[in-house]
Amino acid sequence: MMDEALAGGGASHELLDHTAELALRLRAPSFEALLGEAVVALGGMLVDEAGSAGKAEARILELAAPDREALLVDALNEVLFLAETARWAPAGRLGGTVVQADATHAQIQAPGVRLAGTPSRIKGATFHGLAVRAEGGMVVAEVILDV
Repeated sequence: MMDEALAGGGASHELLDHTAELALRLRAPSFEALLGEAVVALGGMLVDEAGSAGKAEARILELAAPDREALLVDALNEVLFLAETARWAPAGRLGGTVVQADATHAQIQAPGVRLAGTPSRIKGATFHGLAVRAEGGMVVAEVILDV
């Protein structure tokens, strides 16, 4: 059975300085909320870089992977792919992102933003040092983004 969570509601993210890369630290009350926060955070970074050209259609990202770490990396890389090929990014803090997930599958529904340009700074999410873990009643992860 899949749990459902909205992005936000106690979730947070923070960009960290990292040598020639970016590190995205994520905290949320559940893995579903962590996935939603990751998508919202990356969407905000893409809009900051490429600019917004207005609202776009919502999208549903369907993901399957062997574990939660791979689901997280796949979700971020799917957003990067859509930014490059369709000039689409998740709408960020406008809300409405809904995640259903278990340990190996996820469905992420996200409202969208049309990007004014094609972002080029972030190349991909990596598995380097990645771990999704429980910490202080929250689910946390730190993802290295290749720039």
